[in-house]
Amino acid sequence: MGSTCAGAVACAGLLYCQRDIPWRSFCLHWPWSWRAAPLPRPTCCSPGLYALQPDAHLLATPATPAAGETYQQRYEHAVPTAARVRYAFVARDPQAQLNKLVFVTDAAYRYDINSANLLCPAYAFPDWNAHSDAQPYCRTNIGPNDREAALDWTATAFSVRWADRKQLLGTVQVPPQRAPTADEAGACAIADVCAADAYGRQIKQYEVVHYSDRFTLQQPRDYVDVLHVGRALPLYAQASDAGRVATMAAGSYLAVLQRTAAWYQVEQIGQDGSAVRGWIDRDAVSPLTWVAQVAAMPGATFRAGVERDEDGARLTAIEVRDASTGQRRQVLRDFEADTIGDGDALLQVVDANFDGHPDLLAPGLSGGAGPNSTTNVFLFDPATGAFVHDATLSALPQLSINAQDRSITSASRGGCCSHASETYRYRDGRLELVSSWEEALSADGAQVETTRGTLRNGHMQYRTTRTRATPDGP
Repeated sequence: MGSTCAGAVACAGLLYCQRDIPWRSFCLHWPWSWRAAPLPRPTCCSPGLYALQPDAHLLATPATPAAGETYQQRYEHAVPTAARVRYAFVARDPQAQLNKLVFVTDAAYRYDINSANLLCPAYAFPDWNAHSDAQPYCRTNIGPNDREAALDWTATAFSVRWADRKQLLGTVQVPPQRAPTADEAGACAIADVCAADAYGRQIKQYEVVHYSDRFTLQQPRDYVDVLHVGRALPLYAQASDAGRVATMAAGSYLAVLQRTAAWYQVEQIGQDGSAVRGWIDRDAVSPLTWVAQVAAMPGATFRAGVERDEDGARLTAIEVRDASTGQRRQVLRDFEADTIGDGDALLQVVDANFDGHPDLLAPGLSGGAGPNSTTNVFLFDPATGAFVHDATLSALPQLSINAQDRSITSASRGGCCSHASETYRYRDGRLELVSSWEEALSADGAQVETTRGTLRNGHMQYRTTRTRATPDGP
C-alpha cells in the first residue's frame, strides 16, 4: 500500500494503469488485484494495411550446428500456400493498447492446427490468452507448443514464424587419422573418452527448415478494432438503414474505423488489398434480448440489452425510450460488465453527481474473487438530453452515493490484510478526494499500519499510525 502508479504502460494488453481517477496509490489489473504496473512492453504495431514481403523468408537467421553435427538449411514461407495471403490488416485499440491482426486469406481456406493449415486467420497480441466463438483470435508466443505461431513486431512491420523443423538425414563415419597413444587407449577403455582423430568419429547430418514471413506497413489507417461477424449482415453507405451497398458474409473479419453506440463504420479488405467501406447496424451484429426495466424517469423508460453466451447473461446495451411514444432516444454500449443476469431491476435511477438531474446506474465488473466490484455510471447531460458514461465514477470499486451529505465513497480490499476507503465530493463540477483511509499488515506481520488522509487547503495530507497486530489481524 502507498506505492504510486508508474504511468500508463504502453501495449500492456489487459494490464494498465488508471491515471484518470484521483486514487493516489493503486493500479488496476484484471481480475481486480492491486499491484504495481509492469515494465513497458514493445511498441504496438501501427494500425493499417500490411503487405507480404515475398522474399523476406529467405533472410531468416540460420541455425548454428552443435558439435558433431552439420546442417542443410532450407527456408520456407510460414503462411500456408492454401491461404493465398498477400495482405494483412492490423487494428489497435487506443485504450487497451491491444493489437488485432487479420490475415486476408482465400475464402476456401480452413484453419486446422493439426494440418498444414495451422495459421490462424486472426491473432490478438500482446498477452492474449483467450479464444472462443465470441473472441475468434488466437494467441501467440505462449508456451512450448510448436504448432503455435510466434509474432515479432515493430511499429511498422511484423513477422510470423513457426518452430524450426530438424530432421536427421544420416550419419557420416570419419575414419581415424592415426593410432591411439597408450594414455588415449586407457581413457577410451575406462572413461569412454576417445580421441576423435585416433578412433574416428561420427557426424550427424540434419536438414533444418526455417518457417517465417514478414509483412510491412503499406497504408496506415485508423483501425480501432476488428469486428468478426457470425452471420451475413448488410453494409450501408451511411449510418442509416438505407443505401445498402453490400452484404458481409458470415465469418468475415472487418476493420473498424469508428464506432458509435448504434453503428460501426467498417472496411472489408479484399485479397488484392482493396477496401469496401460502409456502416453496420450494431443491433444486427449481436442480437440481444431486450428486458424492460422497473427503473424510469420523467419522460423516459429503459430497456436492458442482454447478451447470452456459455457463461450466462450479460448486460451489453441500455436503451433509453420515450415514455410517450416508445421510440428509442438513445442507446448506450461499450461499457464493461460481468455476467449477472437478465432481470427487470438491473438499472437504477440516482442523482449521482448531485446536480438535480437523474443519472443511470448499471452493473459493472464483479471484482473476481474479491469484493472490488464496480458500477457503470451514466450521468445525464442536460445540454444534450443524453446520458454519458462517466469513467471516473465507473472505475471506483464498491461505489456508494450518499445523498444526505452529498458525498461519494469507495472501498477496496487488496488481499486478506489490506483494506482501503476514500470519500469524494463534487466541487465546481469536478470530483475531488476529501479523505481516505488505508489499513494493512506490515511486511513482518507484527504491526497494523493505518494511514488517514485529509484534504486541507486544497492538498491531501496523510498521517500513518502503527499498532501491534492482534491474532485476528486487521
